[in-house]
Amino acid sequence: MGQGRYAKGDVVAISVTDEKNALAQVVEKLHGNVLLAVFSGLLDADEVCDVNSFAFDDPIFLMETMDLRIKDGVWRILGHREVSGDIPIPEYKVWVEPPGEYRIQDIHGNIGDSLTSERAEKMRLQKSFSPAVVETALRGFHGMGPWRPFFDELTL
Repeated sequence: MGQGRYAKGDVVAISVTDEKNALAQVVEKLHGNVLLAVFSGLLDADEVCDVNSFAFDDPIFLMETMDLRIKDGVWRILGHREVSGDIPIPEYKVWVEPPGEYRIQDIHGNIGDSLTSERAEKMRLQKSFSPAVVETALRGFHGMGPWRPFFDELTL
C-alpha cells in the first residue's frame, strides 16, 4: 500500500535489515527522482520516533535516486522538518557541444556558466543511483554487507 505524495523535508525510514532502519531526508524533489540526505544512525524497524529529536545536518550519503520506494510506501515517511542549510545542494559538470566545454549544471538540469578545466576535473557528472544501491550501500556502511568501491560516489 503506497503513500503516494511526499514533499521536500520529509523524513523517511530506509530498511537496512529486517530489524533496522536508517533515516533519510528529502532534500529536493526532482522529476521521478529525489535528492536524499542519508544519516548514519540506525533505529529499530518498529520504533516510533519524533523526527525533531534528531540532528539532520551531517549526512553520510547525499545522492539522487528514484522516488518509487517513497511513493510505494516501502520507505515510510516518518515526519517532516526543514532541510538543514548545512546540507549542500550539489552542482555538477556537463559537457556542452558546441562550443565543446564543461559547464555548471544544477540539480534540476539547468545549465550555467563555463568551467575551467581545473574546476571541471574536481566536479562530478550528475548521476542517479537505484534505491537498491542505496540500501546495499547502507548495509556496507554499517558492516552488514560488503562495501563496494563505487559506493564512494554516494559520500559527501
